Amino acid sequence: MNNHSHSSPMRSLTSGHGGLYVSAPGKIILFGEHAVVHGKTAVAGSIDLRTYVSLFTSADGRVYLSLPDLGVEKTWMLKDLVSVIDLINSECPLEDMLPPSLENGYTWAQKMAGLTQEPKKAEKAILVFWYLLIGVFQRKKDLLAVKLTVKGELSSCVGLGSSGAYCVCVTTALLQTAGIIPPPSIPVGTKGELTWEDDNLEIIRNWSGAAESIIHHRASGIDATMSTFGGITSYKKGAPIEQLHNIPEFKVILVNSKIERSTGSMVELAKKKKDDFPEIVDAIYHTIDSISKEAVDVLSNTQGKNNDCYRTLNDLCRMCNGMLNVLGVGHKKLEQICTLLARYGINPKITGAGGGGCVFGFLKPDTTSTVISMIEEELNKQGYEVKQPNLGGPGVLWHPDRPEIFPPSSRAVTPNSSRQPTPA
Repeated sequence: MNNHSHSSPMRSLTSGHGGLYVSAPGKIILFGEHAVVHGKTAVAGSIDLRTYVSLFTSADGRVYLSLPDLGVEKTWMLKDLVSVIDLINSECPLEDMLPPSLENGYTWAQKMAGLTQEPKKAEKAILVFWYLLIGVFQRKKDLLAVKLTVKGELSSCVGLGSSGAYCVCVTTALLQTAGIIPPPSIPVGTKGELTWEDDNLEIIRNWSGAAESIIHHRASGIDATMSTFGGITSYKKGAPIEQLHNIPEFKVILVNSKIERSTGSMVELAKKKKDDFPEIVDAIYHTIDSISKEAVDVLSNTQGKNNDCYRTLNDLCRMCNGMLNVLGVGHKKLEQICTLLARYGINPKITGAGGGGCVFGFLKPDTTSTVISMIEEELNKQGYEVKQPNLGGPGVLWHPDRPEIFPPSSRAVTPNSSRQPTPA
């Protein structure tokens, strides 16, 4: 255990149910998609749809990973990691509080997980777990085996930051259990939740950002940042991410088209458009940059004028969505959703890479539940999924009690249970 370790973290943080419970939010990009790749401003906000982790230490020498949303139930023997940890340390030397080298850490994660082929979605989640577990075990060789379960409220592959939230949850639970970060101390919310000091959140962000690169090659880091810190941020390529302050409460309507898409293919499509029409696309990116900057100004200076702010943001969404459609990253399903919402005075926009995924719109503070029910009914009839998350809420949290997403029987696959996951 290194000099940064903190004693008995589990004793002070286990809930009445005996486990450690952590959650992290998803995110939506509010403005700046695609333009951000070319050095322009983007704005993102956390949403209160969260991913949850439960962690129990295990005395039976087995490492358990349960990802019900991905159909994963895996078990490994901890002694297999113990037997090679000195070799891992020689190949992946520790650097203070930094995560393991991605190149070497990834290779060892593949070996320990028993995955040699090009990983699919669920296998990438397993590799993230092993990459982080190896990094933690390098610093605390007497760590007990763990039983880790992850469940979430976020759809995957639709631009809501589910991968970032997964990485942040797993990172936080493992770092906390090993005592690499101290227990959280900052009260958040009304149910006794706590979060960590900024310097510890920075460690979480660094580790989870590295882990996310296993899922999304060369990940920008914005998803991990939003899941760690929450709130609303503005950012530019190569510049520090800036947290916006004194933001009022906003609720958005978020509609999932259920069309999965590849961010990489959408970025390539926009790149081709720029290659074909460089001056026109440069002008589009300049316009999107101006929209993002105006949004930052509006969000930072509302001073209680929520309705005025809403009207401006509604207009900015309409303009930004027009620019994204000109880039060719729209989809007929997204247009259908936008047309329907516009009938109710909401100008939604694509969030994320486009080509499917989600659209969102700002909900006016005085929008009635009747209107929302009418919108939901229309969209549900057409097969879309509708949520109304709050925007800009807290980042990663420790929960004093078992979150409802884990049923009381969630302890059934604990070390003393008669039910054992199938070995990998």
